[in-house]
Amino acid sequence: MHAAGPDLADPDDYLRLVPRPEAARFLSVSRGSLYDLLVTGQLASVHIGRSRRIPLGELHRYIRERLERERCK
Repeated sequence: MHAAGPDLADPDDYLRLVPRPEAARFLSVSRGSLYDLLVTGQLASVHIGRSRRIPLGELHRYIRERLERERCK
């Protein structure tokens, strides 16, 4: 049976690669905002052929760092 899509809530699966639209949904940002994060190096990604994928662990890292910065304000 096929799953409906990747389980983006599983923190143990940090190496799972997700496509940009799913990464944008996970972060609740627009496609353009995700692109900016990738271009500025705030999020790492992997190229496979012509596709770009973002490791799930990278999304978790980004969120943790943002939360930490917000706490330090």
